[in-house]
Amino acid sequence: MKLSRWGIAFIQLGALLLAIGLLPLGVMATLFPGASALVPVLLSLSVAPLGGLCLLAGLVMWGIGTLRR
Repeated sequence: MKLSRWGIAFIQLGALLLAIGLLPLGVMATLFPGASALVPVLLSLSVAPLGGLCLLAGLVMWGIGTLRR
C-alpha cells in the first residue's frame, strides 16, 4: 500500500479519535452545564491527544507520499 493511502487512513483515524474525545465534552458543557462531566473530561484527556498525534502523523505521511509521487 502506498504511503499516501496510509496517511489518509491515519488522518481519518485521528479525526475520529478527536471527535470521540472532544464532542462529548462540548455536548456536556452546552446541554448539561451543571452535571458532573467526569467521563467526557477523561475522554478529552486520554483520547484527544492520541487523535491529534495520529492526525499529525497522517498529515506528514500524506505529504511525503504525495511528494514522492
